[in-house]
Amino acid sequence: MLEYIRSNSQSLGVKLAFGLIILVFIFWGVGSMKDRGTGSLVATVNGDPITIRDFELAYRNAEEAVVRNNPGATRDQIRQGLGRQVLRDLISQTLVRQEAARAGITVTPLELRIAVGKIPVFQNANGQFDPAVYKRVLEMQRISPAQYEHDMSEDLLRQKLFALVTSAAWHDPAEAQNRYNFLREQRVPDYIFIPAAEFMAGAKPTDAEVTAYYDSHKGEFAVPPKVDVAYIRLTPEGLVKAESISDADARKWYDANASRFNQQEEIKAAHILVPLAEDASETDVKKAQESAAAIEKELKSGKSFADVANAHNGPNAAGPGGELGWLKRGTTVKPFEDAAFALEPGKVSAPVRSQFGLHIIKVEEKKGGGTQSFAAVADEVRKAMAKEQGADKLRDVLDNLIEDNILGKPLEKSAQALGLEAQQTGLAAAQELQQKMGITAEAAATLEKTPANSPVDRALEAGDAYVVARVLKAEAASTLPLEAVKEKIVARLQGEKALADAMRAATERRKSLVDGAINPTLKTGMGIKTANPMDRSGSLADFGPDPELAAALFSARVGQWLPTAFAVSSPKEGQGAVLVHVGAVQPPDASEWDMIKDIMAGAVERERVQGLYETFMQRLLSTAKVEVLNMDIVDRKNM
Repeated sequence: MLEYIRSNSQSLGVKLAFGLIILVFIFWGVGSMKDRGTGSLVATVNGDPITIRDFELAYRNAEEAVVRNNPGATRDQIRQGLGRQVLRDLISQTLVRQEAARAGITVTPLELRIAVGKIPVFQNANGQFDPAVYKRVLEMQRISPAQYEHDMSEDLLRQKLFALVTSAAWHDPAEAQNRYNFLREQRVPDYIFIPAAEFMAGAKPTDAEVTAYYDSHKGEFAVPPKVDVAYIRLTPEGLVKAESISDADARKWYDANASRFNQQEEIKAAHILVPLAEDASETDVKKAQESAAAIEKELKSGKSFADVANAHNGPNAAGPGGELGWLKRGTTVKPFEDAAFALEPGKVSAPVRSQFGLHIIKVEEKKGGGTQSFAAVADEVRKAMAKEQGADKLRDVLDNLIEDNILGKPLEKSAQALGLEAQQTGLAAAQELQQKMGITAEAAATLEKTPANSPVDRALEAGDAYVVARVLKAEAASTLPLEAVKEKIVARLQGEKALADAMRAATERRKSLVDGAINPTLKTGMGIKTANPMDRSGSLADFGPDPELAAALFSARVGQWLPTAFAVSSPKEGQGAVLVHVGAVQPPDASEWDMIKDIMAGAVERERVQGLYETFMQRLLSTAKVEVLNMDIVDRKNM
């Protein structure tokens, strides 16, 4: 429920981190008022109920969030484990409420009012809380003020408990740099590659080996059942043509739903960021100001904003050319927002300081706020009306089509009568049916099991659409004969044998290699190559990533040959065996550390704080008495 509103109040996330640390936070689902009557329960936590109403409300909101973030997901994919995740979140919320009550932590109405008033999306153009805007935004999200304020109160309660529990968190100030040094250190590897191709001639498998492989791997050569399906795909908007709706009807609908077309003021912006910590010293501030002044000078000399941004922005400061895309009020930090929205299109700001540093901002385009006119959204209005009217007709149309299908009437004729189109898949397996028809895995399995020339007696789900289908032809599952796959098996076995021979040759070669520095004049004669520096998550030369090889390389000392050979593969060299020597160690770049030290230190601190809170929550859970009373509701059985 709070997701949309929070997303409109987040700060501009300009960070120069290198993806070195990933912090995992607990997702807190939506709570609800407790019904302590005699209604059915999903679970109890230390005697406190989680009602079916609680669960259904939280599940619906979680499901909507998943759909928004994964618009192509099927219902089966969305439901996978979602119910259990929602239950875990509700249990965690209940434990938080119980612990807060035990510790005497509360949220007063005044605290709640202040917190809601600070959310930018609820404020007017002057930055003041506006009750009318508040109600309108909640109506757009289908949330009542009472429900939102309850959820907000729950969130504030969790924040208070979080602050209390984590107040004693501490981390070693040197830990951030130690971690950075560990992660960014590089090794310069020397290597000898022994290609498997050198052993291919003597690695041809016998007929007996080919037959044995085929017999033990028949599952690899299975041909799934296939069906040829005639079908009609129906959507609500496909049943009513948008162009058939009159201007008068469209205008009337628009007047009744004008709030749906409220549009916030937006700007399309780009920026150049000079990183600067909030608590930076005067010396660092002066250096950043000098850098910003130099950038301004470049811009005034006639260089394009995009070129200067590409030259000066860090890896994650913005997109190419400094692009930040379209921004609404409340989605960036305030100093940036105030400066950016004050600019006219095409203008560039003086340096603006935020907690991330100094921003030089360019506004490329602007869109005014307010309610869009009927003329501007007439096509959208007609499409929405067509969808609504089509939804009203959908059930009757489906019933008629299914009846015709069961009675054996060709789908082409039924489709023509309704101005629809009948389609045909051709022979296809279940996965291909899902792709062609947009149906669920369950629906594809139903079609697989339907005999030839038979109708499906119900509508199949296909995302926002429904499908009426008839199986025209059916082919049973089978296995490809040996002769059809023999060439493929021979190539596979021959490759495996050649690679094994290359590994044996490399193991034998390793016995003659001596640890220590390698004489440069002997490298070529010994077939030794030197690769580019490699980090812990990198790859040796152009060979594929190998975590075991990387771990061994970073565990060995300088001058040491790794004790074992590794099987590798590359697009250029193919498969083979490699022997690796640690040629040198390259320490991290000190200038890079200076750029991200504050971010790294903050990340380590957050990790310690979050770890402490997660330990606290695990303790609460381990000592709690949790009883799940209705697992069928949680797992959505028969729903």
